[in-house]
Amino acid sequence: MEGGEGRGIVINNQIKIKEQQKVMETTKSNIVLILSLAATIILLVLLSSFSTRENATTGTNAEIIIIANPGNPITTLSAAQVKEFYLREKTRRWPAINKNIRPTDRKTHCEEQEVFYKKVLGMLADDVERYFISRQYQNAEKSQDKFATDKEIIEFVGTEVGAIGFVNAASLNTEAKGKIKVLLRVN
Repeated sequence: MEGGEGRGIVINNQIKIKEQQKVMETTKSNIVLILSLAATIILLVLLSSFSTRENATTGTNAEIIIIANPGNPITTLSAAQVKEFYLREKTRRWPAINKNIRPTDRKTHCEEQEVFYKKVLGMLADDVERYFISRQYQNAEKSQDKFATDKEIIEFVGTEVGAIGFVNAASLNTEAKGKIKVLLRVN
């Protein structure tokens, strides 16, 4: 064996070692990436289950009332009828008074909203938002009027003949009773 051949073998072995090191580094990087993704997925699942458990305990305690302006001749509605009017599924105007239906909502998530969406509309909050956005683009319909508190909803419904809204039943005090009427109670 000549000296040149020996160096060739050594160089070939060094190249093979370097290639194996690159493969090992790539494998290590892939393992770290996979572990990071697995940890992220586990964290998301845990947060999701926590959120679901939290939502399961909220939204069931609040008794809500569906309210309308006293000038609206409708006196009672079923949950299905409230859904139909609130979402303006069949008509945009109240029968008999020929006024635009003006659904009201809360600006931020709350227990009353969750009860209303779940028990009356049978929808999730994201679905309600998407519904009103699509109606706004498809039919040029105004979205819901949104308010921060039950008191603001009661004030608006009390002044707007076409309004319909939901509030916590505990908000129905003597002052509120003079401004609105109750169409439906939901436990």
